[in-house]
Amino acid sequence: MLHAAGFKKRGSVYVRELGSVQHLFQHESDDLNTAEKYEFTTNCGIFIPGVKTLYWGPGSVEPKAPQPPDGVLNVRPGMLTPTGDRWWELRSSDGPEKDDEVGQALRGLVETAALPFFDRFRDERAVAEFLSQPRRKEDRFIDPREDTFDLFYAAILWKRLGCKGKCRECIEREKSKTKRRFGTGPEKFLARFSCDDD
Repeated sequence: MLHAAGFKKRGSVYVRELGSVQHLFQHESDDLNTAEKYEFTTNCGIFIPGVKTLYWGPGSVEPKAPQPPDGVLNVRPGMLTPTGDRWWELRSSDGPEKDDEVGQALRGLVETAALPFFDRFRDERAVAEFLSQPRRKEDRFIDPREDTFDLFYAAILWKRLGCKGKCRECIEREKSKTKRRFGTGPEKFLARFSCDDD
């Protein structure tokens, strides 16, 4: 199903490239897996080169082979459904009927949650629009869940798109907030970033 939708496998990640936007789908496995038992879930990411490295500044390195958590947006697709996140368990003693059962469940999740998620974000403008707006309830589990990152990533994208007014609007909205920001990253970003630089 992913191949039919334009994804190609790169290592453990399925990747679909749409210009500067990369859609990433990956199985995320449990660190405690053994030869007898394997548990995993799935993860989706929207990766746009240069956004996170610009935010984090000097010294940050662009991943050579991005994974979903590297994305400007990422989510476990189960969290976009009423049933929530799901982990599957396969055991060495399971028969082929268990493989079929898990395979059908995964196919359903890709069809009903992962591909619709990816289709919402086919270009930088769609991602910038999403990050600029208040989060809808059904999207509350899409990372980043901290609206400081939403607005800063949106500002970077709007600037790249040549929309300096929208860039400034995101920065001003963030500056006007009264709640405490976590860490020094946001303040350092504000000190070096300007919507008007070329």
